[in-house]
Amino acid sequence: MRYFLKVVWAEAVKQHKNYFNNRTIYISLFIWPLFSFLSAYYSYSAFDVEGTLVSYINGKNILVFLMLGYMAMSFFRSVVQSAWNFSRERQSGTLEYIYLSTANRLAVLMGNALSSVFESSIVMLIFGLLIVFSNCDSINVNTIGVSIVLLLFIIMALLWGVFLNACFLYSRDTDFLFTILEEPMEIFAGVKVPIAIFPAWAKIISLIFPLTYVLEALRQVLLNGASISSISNTIFACVAIIVVLLSATLITIVVVEKHMRKTGNVVLF
Repeated sequence: MRYFLKVVWAEAVKQHKNYFNNRTIYISLFIWPLFSFLSAYYSYSAFDVEGTLVSYINGKNILVFLMLGYMAMSFFRSVVQSAWNFSRERQSGTLEYIYLSTANRLAVLMGNALSSVFESSIVMLIFGLLIVFSNCDSINVNTIGVSIVLLLFIIMALLWGVFLNACFLYSRDTDFLFTILEEPMEIFAGVKVPIAIFPAWAKIISLIFPLTYVLEALRQVLLNGASISSISNTIFACVAIIVVLLSATLITIVVVEKHMRKTGNVVLF
């Protein structure tokens, strides 16, 4: 375990030096989601949302509702972008060094995801927490529920990043994957609009994204004071997704390595 964590840390430090070596980058990482958030908020402000969306959204907590969506989205968006950047490892030749070394493959992927999850989202997270705390009177919090859901949220974001790192690293057309996983996730995961008011076909698409489940659970325990038992189905779905993502990543690593040893080509699909 100590060796595994050492590899994770080394890869995280490497990615930090590659992509976060300038402090001004944190400003750009904050401005884009901030403008998107403000655009969504002022779009809602033109309408009377009291009782028109779902039971736990009203005119007082709509700001927190949207802020939770954009905070969560910033975590999941960051790992999609980091996986896209990680795909350049094939072009720079770093990937070959990874496979020639004794470094644990899963630890390398996890280190990259871990670095991006926290560094790319830290400014948005701080801003979001300030918004939430300044609107405490408009929320209904289940403390135990929040603790459990936040833990699931962090694990899911990290494993979603690890899985995407594996996919982007071994895929020939990463631009295509980036396109279908970036903007559609914001639209269909309920970041701006509650899943409950989606048409049936949109609800089906939303089931693809892990963010859908954990974001709904997060809003329920923070805005509705929902108990763990009342969102047990969502919790079980999150746990199942965690197992699936980890299993899919491990299988991908094994299959790619066998393919590479047989063909000499790291690109699997």
